Amino acid sequence: MMWRRQSTDGIQQLPEERKALAERYTIDAEEAVRREQLAAATAAREAEEQARRDAEAELEWKAAAEEARRAAEAEEQARRAAEAERRRKAAEEQARREAEEEARRLADAEERARLAAEAEEARRAAQAELERKAAEEQARRAAEEEARRAAEAEEQARRAAEEEARRAAQAEEEARRAAEAELERKAAEEQARRAAEEEARRATEAEEQARRAAEAERQQEAVEEQARRAAEEEARRTAEAEAEERRAAEAQLEREVAAEDAEPMAEPEPEPALVSEPGTNSELPIYRWFDGK
Repeated sequence: MMWRRQSTDGIQQLPEERKALAERYTIDAEEAVRREQLAAATAAREAEEQARRDAEAELEWKAAAEEARRAAEAEEQARRAAEAERRRKAAEEQARREAEEEARRLADAEERARLAAEAEEARRAAQAELERKAAEEQARRAAEEEARRAAEAEEQARRAAEEEARRAAQAEEEARRAAEAELERKAAEEQARRAAEEEARRATEAEEQARRAAEAERQQEAVEEQARRAAEEEARRTAEAEAEERRAAEAQLEREVAAEDAEPMAEPEPEPALVSEPGTNSELPIYRWFDGK
């Protein structure tokens, strides 16, 4: 994003200590924004899940109401069919009674009216048969219509069950994909955490190496300081030994001078110069050291 580039360009102009602080604050702000986005996404998913449950409950309620209405319609149709059957039977009974009455009257009218009565009876019987067959056909059609409606209801119920199963499978697939996405996100977070830990470990190792180098440098300085002090101590001891030798030589010289003073005066024979002779003392290394000092 643009604001991150501007922030990075501004950070590059800061001193090193302020740059590290600004980068840490930038990372904390990005982490806070990410957490807010995650919380908003979670709330949105929960709201969608609640809406889906409410919709499913509404659909179930509508399906139950539709099933109750169909059952009521089926009962009403059955009642109407029974009423039609009762009317048909009543009509047949009425027709039968009328036929018997007519037969009785025809029997009283003797043989002349018998043929007409038989013909009338046959006509009426045929009509009644036709009506009965028509009623039976109507009842059969009503039963077939009821069976068809029942089959349609079963088909609709089967389709509704299939649709419900499809929706459940789709919901499971969406949940599986969401779980996979969550696993991928956690894997990415784990990888980032491990990278951060590796970076921190490398920084710690670099700090440890720097500390060890500083410690080695300090130890080297200590060794050099110890060597310098040892050299100074050796020089001091050498100076003390030379001073001791000088004092011993002076004491020896004083003893020789005192011995010469104690001897009687005599003409000395020419001899090689001794260490104790004044004329040659300046040639000794110890006296040359005194003269140089």
